[in-house]
Amino acid sequence: MKKLLFLGACLVALASSPAMAQTGGADVVVMSVRSIVEGRVRVVLAYNGGKTEEVFLRNTTITDKAQDETTSEYQRIIAKLYQQGYSLKSTVSQDKGSFSTLIFVKGQ
Repeated sequence: MKKLLFLGACLVALASSPAMAQTGGADVVVMSVRSIVEGRVRVVLAYNGGKTEEVFLRNTTITDKAQDETTSEYQRIIAKLYQQGYSLKSTVSQDKGSFSTLIFVKGQ
């Protein structure tokens, strides 16, 4: 009977190990988008480990063609993140929409 209780306790202990210890945590990318001057948008991608990537785009308020090009560039950036396994988790907008943050998470 003692062996059976001991075996049961061992199985419960093995089954209840923390999830973070099993996965190593989530991989997160933060994308900030900000209008910096008339005609330019700054996009910064911040990856785990302190790596950043910066892209400058035309502001979408100038012409229809510029808006089309900017939208295509956003699509390219987001498609690259999805191909790497990230999915959009949350968005935050500040300063009446002139500063936005998108949070992408991989593996959840």
